[in-house]
Amino acid sequence: MKYKILIRLGSLILLLGVLTSCEKWIDPEINNNPDAPLNVPPDLILPSLQARVGFNIVGGNDMTRTLSLWIQHTSGIARQSQAEGAYTHRSGDVNNLWGDVYADALQDAKQILLQTIVSGQESYHFVGVVQVLQAVILGYSTDVWNSIPWSQAMMGSENLTPEFDSQEQVYAAIQDLLDQGIANLGKEAGVLPLSGDIIFGNDAEMWKSAAYALKARYALHLALRTGNSAYTDALEYSGKGFLTNDGNMKYYYSSSSDNNANPLYLFNQDRTDIRMCKTVIDSLLNHQDPRLPMFAHPTTGDIVVGGDTIPEGSYYGAPVDEPLSQASMPGPGISSAGTPTPIITAAEIHFLRAECQVQLGQFAAARTSYKAALKASLEEYGVFNQVWFDAYSSAIDQIPDNKDIMMRAVMTEKWISLTYNTEAYNDWRRTGYPVLVPNPLGAGPSGQPVIPIRFPYATDPITYNPNTPDLGNTPLWQNVWWDVD
Repeated sequence: MKYKILIRLGSLILLLGVLTSCEKWIDPEINNNPDAPLNVPPDLILPSLQARVGFNIVGGNDMTRTLSLWIQHTSGIARQSQAEGAYTHRSGDVNNLWGDVYADALQDAKQILLQTIVSGQESYHFVGVVQVLQAVILGYSTDVWNSIPWSQAMMGSENLTPEFDSQEQVYAAIQDLLDQGIANLGKEAGVLPLSGDIIFGNDAEMWKSAAYALKARYALHLALRTGNSAYTDALEYSGKGFLTNDGNMKYYYSSSSDNNANPLYLFNQDRTDIRMCKTVIDSLLNHQDPRLPMFAHPTTGDIVVGGDTIPEGSYYGAPVDEPLSQASMPGPGISSAGTPTPIITAAEIHFLRAECQVQLGQFAAARTSYKAALKASLEEYGVFNQVWFDAYSSAIDQIPDNKDIMMRAVMTEKWISLTYNTEAYNDWRRTGYPVLVPNPLGAGPSGQPVIPIRFPYATDPITYNPNTPDLGNTPLWQNVWWDVD
């Protein structure tokens, strides 16, 4: 018995010793995962944010690939792309894109701002860059979805069902973000100098120029709502931005690694169901356009079409209603591993200026801008040919001083120059140019094929947010606010 008592007493002393010394031997940071730090520096989040914007949203297959099918830059020859090219596009098809915007890109932006706008830690260039990128994210999102959450978004558990801001409100927010971004980029860098910037290599002045260019784009989008003020505002803003390819805002990839490659290139590596569309290829062929080899690859075998043989090595596009697998694949200017995603370029800005000048009756200035846009596009793709350019410029000089005729010429050339670029789709919705014939096999709101004019809302907001607008049974053919009939 005495032995047992001593054993129990010893055990109790040992237990008390363990309990009183827990704080000494348990590491208070034992549950912190060094591979998942609680606070990530802004210069490490910024590349992630830019990748989400460039790869997932602006150049992403869920955005640009689908719209390129509708605007007849590309043609789907099988599976998903063929269905989307026939105007079948459902809520589940855009759910990943919705997550790219709200769960990924805007979350990255929020995390950077939480560290760079706090009192005593202001890092103005980081803030300015993030504000410009937020404006880009909102612009691309509202242009396909119309009303979207913004003023109540990104509040986490405080508000899981945010209201949807009208597109008019979102556009005001876009311009406000760009104004704030310009102001912050014009200040001293602050506590943390800008770093980690893939797009402009930490150059605040280039970001300011891009912000003014974006202000011009989003001012012009409202032309059907605001009239001539859209054109005057766009001309003013674009005059403060960049006008050469040195200022082009692009997201860059690696040409040597599929882990960081162009999204259309990766899509065709996996699925091979995208070809160039006959509509755009024929337009390039008709003008003997030197950009053709950049936008398309030559065919790799003979093609028999309607009894005629198209020889190997030709450029031939797939018709919108014919899944022609032998047609030209997307070319290196839009779909090589290292092809960058354009966000806004000098060519777009010069075309923007030409459109505004035509609408204001400034025809001589419009011709000058038209030529500058064409030259910028040719130089961007490395195919400038002086003889061809001079001949084309002479044709531009012959366009009469007529708004309708010159608008058609300017916007059709812009559509070619912005091949595989979402902005061509926005232009078509605004202006009706180029004139496109819908896919005869396509769907439409009343049985006849009609090219869609927006995306449906994604499955997640429809399921979990009762504030999601109801688009009825024909969501693809409901106008966004700025697209006035």
